[in-house]
Amino acid sequence: MVMTLFRNHDVILSNVSTELMKFINASALISMSLLGVLYPVQSSAQDTYLGEKLFKKCKACHAVGEGAKHRIGPQLNGLGGRKAGTVEGFDYSDGMKAAGENGLVWDKKTLDKFLIEPDAMIEDTAMAFSGLEKAENRTDLIAYLLTLAPPAAKNSGEVAAKKAVVSAPPEFTEAYLSDPAHVATGKELWFGQCTHCHGFKAYPGKAPKLKPENYTPDFVYKRVAKGFKKMPAWEDVFSQDEMKAIVAYVQSNSFSP
Repeated sequence: MVMTLFRNHDVILSNVSTELMKFINASALISMSLLGVLYPVQSSAQDTYLGEKLFKKCKACHAVGEGAKHRIGPQLNGLGGRKAGTVEGFDYSDGMKAAGENGLVWDKKTLDKFLIEPDAMIEDTAMAFSGLEKAENRTDLIAYLLTLAPPAAKNSGEVAAKKAVVSAPPEFTEAYLSDPAHVATGKELWFGQCTHCHGFKAYPGKAPKLKPENYTPDFVYKRVAKGFKKMPAWEDVFSQDEMKAIVAYVQSNSFSP
């Protein structure tokens, strides 16, 4: 009789413990869900910092920040929440314009899908970029892009003053051009940016094959700084030292487009 009472007592305690754990787990899930609603996860400063570094790959075609202008691609200020294909003054492909007309708006989800493989999402996009395979890279880049609000309008006096600041063209010496450190820096910049349009990795038909043996350092520097035809100007992207380093690499015996 006594043993039966103990066994019944143990069964009751076991059932109570099981139901109590179910209640605790359910409460925890509800609490976590509420926290997700009340305190949504924000992009960290680290995300946007890494995204800004990744964006250097995009600067061949896109400009951002104060005074950003269209290049091969549209300027990207104020991208978040914007309907696709609607930036004034840029000639979008028919596919991009149609996507906007069909309701495509740029946000985290749509940008992520587009950056995986742009021409798979919009067939005739003119964007010469194969995509970002790593999800963490896309997350960081999108975090940065969504911080880019349209810049405040500047008055004509400020614009004129900014245009009046012109850097003197640099001088190239044999010692500078043959310095291994400068050549190495230029090579890193070249493969990080210029091979999107030049060289074996380039998008087909985007740029002619280079013939550096026919170029002077001043010619290469001017092309890099000022651009030519569809080639964007890089003077607002690279510092003068960085552009000089690119010249050193292009003029070096190790140059390989």
